[in-house]
Amino acid sequence: MSRKVPHRKPNASADASLTRVLRTTVAPEHLKLSLEENAYGFLNQSLKHYRKTARNIQEWPFALLHLVQSLELLLKRVLEAINPILIYKDIDQPNPDRHTVSLEQALPRLENLRVPIEEKERIVIAKAALKRNLVVHYKVELNKFEWKQLYAQLFEFLHFFHHKHLRSDLHSHIVRENWNVEARLMEFFKQNFVIYHGIEVHKGHPRDIIAAQRTVGFSDGEQDFYRIKYGDESPGSILYGWGDVPCGDCGVIKGQYHTDGCDLEECPKCHGQALGCPCTRQFEFELTRP
Repeated sequence: MSRKVPHRKPNASADASLTRVLRTTVAPEHLKLSLEENAYGFLNQSLKHYRKTARNIQEWPFALLHLVQSLELLLKRVLEAINPILIYKDIDQPNPDRHTVSLEQALPRLENLRVPIEEKERIVIAKAALKRNLVVHYKVELNKFEWKQLYAQLFEFLHFFHHKHLRSDLHSHIVRENWNVEARLMEFFKQNFVIYHGIEVHKGHPRDIIAAQRTVGFSDGEQDFYRIKYGDESPGSILYGWGDVPCGDCGVIKGQYHTDGCDLEECPKCHGQALGCPCTRQFEFELTRP
């Protein structure tokens, strides 16, 4: 016969001494994100930095860098959808740790694959790449209004690019806490940008481009130094070879002078970056024409 085990009541005194605490979820040690998930993560971090720019202007470079990184990852996602191996710089290398294509390399690869790319896409992607390189490797000087204009243009482009190539609305991947700033950015873009030289520029910018053509050079009182037009840069310039598309910063076209304060103008004396160049402090006179 089986022996019946008597039911034991819980120890009431022991239960009374215990405290129930809600269990915390242990964070995983590894995180694996798809290209799209990574892109949306950078996008939302960018908007998080953007929300802080009103209180701290130093948040602007981080907002911009995260936004451009999101764009680069989405470009790679379009390549991945065609064939996963296309995201790699060298598709013949078997090493799984090989480098993936850069922002600048992804666009011509898409074009070579006959993916329809508009002129707007070429121009804005080139502008994004140049701005990121300036922030990371050179010096950049913008006031908060110029930062906002640039950011709004790139943000609107991200919506356009996502809808065109990934066939869905970018809004659904933006977290709720960023919805208000998303709406304000899109409205700001709609109200303040016009088409000029085939790209969207701030509505006051065409006037600045026209005014910039009057100043053709500078002088230190003994020697004249003539400004370098866009497309005439020396081989060592960051802009060398970019003359087929409008300037990635100020939007002028080949043969025009850059606008005042453009990050990408070449110094006519030392041929470095004109913005903040010590040479400019030696120029006492402007050479202008009617």
